[in-house]
Amino acid sequence: MKKYCFMMTGNDVWLKVAIYLFEKNIAKPVLWLGDDVHFDKAKKIFGNHVLRMDDFVHYQQAIQNIEYCGENIGFFSSPNYLRAKDRCLKMMDRLDLYGSFSRQDREVVYNKLAMSLLKKIDASKPDALVMAEHAHSHAQYLVLEICMYLDIEIVKFNNWMIAPLLYLQNLKTGERLDAGFKIDNEISENIEANIKSYVNSVLETKDEDNFELEYMKNQRLRLSFGYTFTDFFSGSWLRLIKEAWFQSKKIRSNSYYQINPYRHGIFIRSKIKRLRRKSLKKELHIKKDSLDFTKKYVYFGLHFEPERTTNPDAGEFHDQALAIIALRDFLPSDIGIIVKEHPSQFYIYDRGSRGRSPLFYDLIKNLSGVQLAHYQESSIKLIKRSEFVSTLSGTLALEASILGKKSIIFGDSWFDGCPNVIAWKDRVSFDDILKQEVSIPSNILSFLLEQKELKTVIGCQNPSNQNTHKKYLNYKQFTKEEYEGVLHLLKNFFIELDSNKS
Repeated sequence: MKKYCFMMTGNDVWLKVAIYLFEKNIAKPVLWLGDDVHFDKAKKIFGNHVLRMDDFVHYQQAIQNIEYCGENIGFFSSPNYLRAKDRCLKMMDRLDLYGSFSRQDREVVYNKLAMSLLKKIDASKPDALVMAEHAHSHAQYLVLEICMYLDIEIVKFNNWMIAPLLYLQNLKTGERLDAGFKIDNEISENIEANIKSYVNSVLETKDEDNFELEYMKNQRLRLSFGYTFTDFFSGSWLRLIKEAWFQSKKIRSNSYYQINPYRHGIFIRSKIKRLRRKSLKKELHIKKDSLDFTKKYVYFGLHFEPERTTNPDAGEFHDQALAIIALRDFLPSDIGIIVKEHPSQFYIYDRGSRGRSPLFYDLIKNLSGVQLAHYQESSIKLIKRSEFVSTLSGTLALEASILGKKSIIFGDSWFDGCPNVIAWKDRVSFDDILKQEVSIPSNILSFLLEQKELKTVIGCQNPSNQNTHKKYLNYKQFTKEEYEGVLHLLKNFFIELDSNKS
């Protein structure tokens, strides 16, 4: 039986598949770190191999008696340690509710987790790491880097943004495993119809100023008074009460709490949140340009932060400023760059203000030839008038390819290999990009449909994906198809891993 570290989400399919693999003596999880909705059931079956996610992400004080004795101590002097530290400390922005989670505290948390995880992984000797989605909590990303340091096989599931489809990818090589699994006809036909509808909706955008992706439209509508009022009485008030109650207990406690170390009361905490949001929006308003479309430019669309698609999916470019700097060096001096802020940075107020410094806008404005666009500027207009498009890994590049524009992506995306989309890692020159022929929209559609057939199975990574694609969950066959497809991919992975080891 193969042994593996398993990082999973709140979707039930991951627990069900893990139980089947264990009961059939195919594979056993020897380190389980994921959504605590499965904690009790998983612990009953897999015992002490199951760790509580809350302890490793939020409450490290609960991790005691590590008794670390230098297991795999070389990790601390390895490039993996430094890379993980850089990315993990940034991932902790998600926890920094009041701007008080200091660098000193983050480093201590990081090193304590490193000791605990190094010891556990050394004791369990896993053959592989399986991720239901790319590691984007600091604790899970640390597991990933330790497994990379130990040269353990690593695979991750990834999802399509426009359909409930999953594929399994070798993290080291980037190779996507062939699915070899036939999707239920009814669901398959509906997904194909939706893919075609998505391509057509981009193509048929005649009003440049009013094109808006559905998820961003929903975020924008949530800012309306009516929605806020309804949301308050349908549950947000309960979240506010829970946060206030939790923080009041922490303030009265003698223990140190790194998220609110100065023991700010409810009014100060609310003021800090409000001022962080206000400062970010104000700085964008001050720094934004009246765009000059008479000059040639490349359009760079910023990603929302903090989010998985930025960190860790963008790899070395998880700091978006580095991608813009690299792009500036890549382009001839007479080609400008228009950088547009992501609307979600302001639509998701409480998180967006944690993921972007107001000083960021000033930083990029100090690059030669850079113009800063307001988040409400038309993305379609910027695509159509650009020489080409650039982004980390977002669907902006796919939209551009459909509209007959080439694009560069700096990170890992679900549509890698799509016609008109060029990976930064391929190191092509500016002249090479200009010389490449532009593929027609039917080629993009053919690519997407082919990838669906060859590489994907039905499924959702997490409850957020389930909510996005909830209409599919009503299909009688969906849950069964999801389970069988995910199980098929993982069984094949472990069978191949076993044959390679023998």
